[in-house]
Amino acid sequence: MKNLQILILKSLITFSLTAFASFSFAQSGKIARADSLFKMKQYTQSAELYQSVFKEKIYTPAMLLKMAYIEEGLGKVGMTLYYLKLYYLASHDPQALIKMDELATKYNVSGYTLKEVDRLGLWYEHNKTTILFILIFFLLLSGMWAVYLHKKQQRVAVPAGLIIMLMAGVLVANNYELPPSVIVKKDYTYLMSSPSAGASVVAVISEGHQLKKMGLEDVWVKVKWMDQPAYVKADALLEAIL
Repeated sequence: MKNLQILILKSLITFSLTAFASFSFAQSGKIARADSLFKMKQYTQSAELYQSVFKEKIYTPAMLLKMAYIEEGLGKVGMTLYYLKLYYLASHDPQALIKMDELATKYNVSGYTLKEVDRLGLWYEHNKTTILFILIFFLLLSGMWAVYLHKKQQRVAVPAGLIIMLMAGVLVANNYELPPSVIVKKDYTYLMSSPSAGASVVAVISEGHQLKKMGLEDVWVKVKWMDQPAYVKADALLEAIL
């Protein structure tokens, strides 16, 4: 009975791995065909293939950049900025931020001017793993130092203080996340004063604006607009998450 269970488990694992490999190969084939169509400037057909692959959460940075190029050609600033944001998150290419700022200026949309604190946050997100590794490494060294001093019957106040600071640093670094933002994908999007269709209108904005996300209430997303809270229907927004 036990051998039969093991055999069934192995078969399921083998089937799952084979199915996943076949699916990945098929999606890679779609990307290759889409790339070929893109090179031939058949942008509509290539966009359809890219979209079908993207829906399956499969992408490459180059693919995202091409999708942004196609959307820009169609004049869809919201989708263009969305794919550029995804491209930046996947590649950390600083040129993407420059391009986004240029488009924001061209189409008069807000939310893309980076303050120093934003740049620092982006830098941290890019280097989070390395920073955590360094902090943990020095935490271990401090622990070894404390043990050594204790064995020598010497004061351990200094390494103990370092351990506390480094543990706090690891805790903060591990839990820090950039405030999420959303991009408006529809023209004539209404910002409301409260999460209700009957609320007063705060503003009517065009596609492409990037807003800080502050929360979610049913089908409404709470955002920051002109340093004031407002509410937007979720289906009018795009959230750049990979």
